[in-house]
This record gives sequence, C-alpha cells and structure tokens, in this order.
Amino acid sequence: NPVRFNDINIAVVTDAHSWISKHVHPDHTPSLDADYGTIASSVLHLKSLASQSNTDVFFVNNGDHTEGSGLSDASVYTEGIHGYDLFPLIGMMPFDALTIGNHDLYDDSTVGWMKGASGFIDGWGGRYLTSNTVNSTTGEEVGERYTIMKGENSGVSILTFGFLYHQTDACPSVIVKDPADVVKEDWFVSAVLDNADGVDAIVVLSHMDKDDENVGIILDGIRRLKEQNDKLESIPIQFITGHTHYRGWNKKDDYSSSFEAGHYLDTLGWISFNITDEPIWFDFEYVDANREVLYDFTSTTSETFDTDLGLSISAAITETVNSLNLAEVLGCPDQGYSYQAGIGTDDSLYDLYMNTIIPASVLDESTGTGNVPYHLSSTGTLRYDIYPGNFYYDDVFAIAPFANTFLYTPNLTGEQVLRVFKSLLDLSTTLFEDTRTIPLAPTNLLSTLPRYVGGPSFVDPFVTYDLFFNDYDQPYVVKAIAIELGVDEGDVEVVGWRDDMESDNYVDTTICWAKKVGELWPCDAAVEV
Repeated sequence: NPVRFNDINIAVVTDAHSWISKHVHPDHTPSLDADYGTIASSVLHLKSLASQSNTDVFFVNNGDHTEGSGLSDASVYTEGIHGYDLFPLIGMMPFDALTIGNHDLYDDSTVGWMKGASGFIDGWGGRYLTSNTVNSTTGEEVGERYTIMKGENSGVSILTFGFLYHQTDACPSVIVKDPADVVKEDWFVSAVLDNADGVDAIVVLSHMDKDDENVGIILDGIRRLKEQNDKLESIPIQFITGHTHYRGWNKKDDYSSSFEAGHYLDTLGWISFNITDEPIWFDFEYVDANREVLYDFTSTTSETFDTDLGLSISAAITETVNSLNLAEVLGCPDQGYSYQAGIGTDDSLYDLYMNTIIPASVLDESTGTGNVPYHLSSTGTLRYDIYPGNFYYDDVFAIAPFANTFLYTPNLTGEQVLRVFKSLLDLSTTLFEDTRTIPLAPTNLLSTLPRYVGGPSFVDPFVTYDLFFNDYDQPYVVKAIAIELGVDEGDVEVVGWRDDMESDNYVDTTICWAKKVGELWPCDAAVEV
C-alpha cells in the first residue's frame, strides 16, 4: 500500500551484511530485485512525499554492514580486509544515522579501515553512532555517542543513540561496554537530561534482538530520569533493533516500541507514529525489497522511480561486482541445499559441507600423525542456501563469508572426541558465550540444527583422531578439550593447518567451497548475471 505519514517517520535497513546488490536466486517471494540504489531512490521519494505533508522521513541503518557477500568479503584475499570495497558504496547512501554491528567488529583490520584510511566513519559527519563501542586503547567511542536528527519540514528533533548488545568477543582494538553500565554514565544521563526539553522523541539504534534484555535496560535508563524531568515519563522512544535476522515488532510501554526489519536487504522497514497520541499508536510496515512493491509504496512507476543518486549507486555496485568477478559461474548444482535443513536430510547443506567439502578440500592432506581426521563446526558457519543452476563466485561468500582458518588438536581418542562433541552440543552449558552461532542459527532453526556438527561420518571410540575446528570455534572447542583432558586451556596442543594465505595449499571456511564446486557440479555452459 502507499505510504502513510505521521509526525515521526523512519525508514530502516538492518543486517544487510553487504547484500547491497540484488538477490539473483529465487530465495524470496516476491523476488528481491532491489539493490542499495533502489532503496536510495525509494527513500528520496518518501522524503519528497513527506515534504508535501509538511513532515519528514529519517533513514537509518542498524549495523552489520559486513560479512555476507563478495562485496564485503572477496577483499579478504586481496587486501586482507572485510569491507574494503564495500564501505565506499555504503558511503553513497543517504542515511541520517547509522550504528555498528557485531560482524563489523570481529577483525581489527575492518575496524581500522572503517575508522581510518577509508574515511567511512568520519565521512558521516557525526551520524555514525557507537554509544557503547570504544577504542580499547584510548577509551574514546569509535563513532559518536549520539546525534540529534532534525526534520527540515516539520522541525521535529530526535535524540538518537547507537547501541550494540554486550558483545564479549570483539577484536582487540575495541571494547563493547555493557549497556547496563553505559546508561549510568554521566555523559548518557547528561545527553538525555540536557536535550529532553528540546526534542520530540528518542530513537535508539539497537543492534540486538527486539526482545533483548538490553532494550529494557536502556528504556529504563531513560525513563528513570523522569524524576528530574517529568517529560521523560512519556517521551516517545523508538528502538530500531536487529541482529537476529527476522521481522518483528512489540510494544515496550505506552510510549515506546521495538521494531526489527529483516536482513540481507530483504526489507525496507517503516515505523511511524504521532508524538501527541495518548498512548502512542505505532504504524509499521515490512516493505519487501522488490521494485514493484517499492513503486506502490512510494507512489511511483517504473518510469518515474529511478533517481540520479539511485542510478549512480547501482552503477557503482555493478562496477564493483564486475571488478571482483563475483558474477563468474563456478559450477552448476543439479539440486538445492539448505543451511536450515536438518542433519541427515537429502538437502542438508551441513551434511554436504562436513562429508564432502571438508574431506575433499581441507582434510585431503595428511597431518603426518597417522591419526584419522575429524572436524567439528558450529552451525553459525554457513549462512545461505545453494540453489540449482548457476553457482556464482559470490555464492561462495554468501554461504560462508567468514574466511576462518583451520586448526587441529592431535591424538585424541574417539571416546574423548565424543565427550568433547557432547559438551559442545549442550545448549544449557554456562561455558560458552558464542555470540555469533546462536544469532546465525536463530530460535526457529534450533529444532533442526544442533549447536555443533561433526564429520566426516561417525566417530569410532577405539580410533585415535586429529580433531579439526576453525579459528572462530577455537575458544569453545579448546575449552571443551581442556575440561575433557583435565588440563589448562593453554596446555591443549593446537596446530595451525594450511593457514599461510601466500601458499598454494591455503584453505579456509570460505575458499574451500571455491576449490571444489566446479568439480562437484561442472557446467555445460556458464551464464553470467
């Protein structure tokens, strides 16, 4: 339906994970044929329509820009950086405020590129918000603590923060502070109290699930200040949430709500409300990232939709896709495989990974120990399905974007491997704080996918193994091994495996796919996007 405006109108993109080009596989109905240029044109039309009603549209991005497609991750093999080619493209977008996501914080090189030579963070002129993410050396925020978004037409002002959940496994160059501590800090209290009388609403970009306890903590941190300014008891507070890759909304109190708008550029989120309602009624839409749908939503047609800015962004994306050879066809699968499919099913991508890809491209060389290799992997490793037809170079990064290297611990008995495996499968354990695995295998998948999978084949209790794992899983696997062996974690033997990127036999969780899909699924004729 065509858009409906209220006093405050917010367009949202979250968890794009570098899926800023259109989807080329039939992974959604209707097809997701919009790219960032399409979204930019949509927002410009929405802003123009809003001006006719003397109101405004604010366009925000809720983080996790990187790790998900070749536009982010192909540069790992050329520049050693996730996002090297991506951030200049995002920098072309007309965002009014942005925040950071956990996937933007796993590598020092990515953080350094965003903050340093690329000019990405500074280029937003104070609109890139990291209220609880700081430089581990200086203690200064990576971006800005907050900003005030101001409407050009209506004059509304919105105090805006950018929070990340309490991520404990970020790279060494940053610290993500606990939101429960930050809302008590002097700067936060002052930001709320000093600006309360001059703003009409508060928006909290919150890279966390819509029901994360930190949403309530931040809300309470603002509301408790009503004793010093009674306006804060009922000022509208809108949380823009994400991280868990689904669409959802709920009301937090009579004047606040939490809104999560999908992932992988499947959604242009829309949340809108009037500031004088008692209580506030929140209008929200999940607008499919489909051109026909966006024509309707923005009251345009195919002839009137595209803007100069949108076309320039789309052209830049296409140029980058071509320069990185992301449209190259590597193979032609004759069936589909789903990363959500249960283990043991014919279309299980994890079965294919553990029993075909890993043995053929990772375990195909001997460690020299004479032991049998066995591999354990968390089910956050794979992110996307394989579709019948063309398998593009870009699909390598969609399926496995993280480029984690492999390691192994030698000389474990089959019985020991089984007990380590069991520890890793125990979702109730308090040993692990794996902040990547659970969000990437969200609640609706846990019924079909265990926390960890193993392969190839089964473990023989009477055989001695070299136990393989990737470097993201290393802390959790090594902790489980240490408990099994009754030793300190530092005493567990860990050996790097084919991890020299300059070597011809280098392999990681991403490139292992590129090495084998052509052999698995040869094509009679390759067709580019």
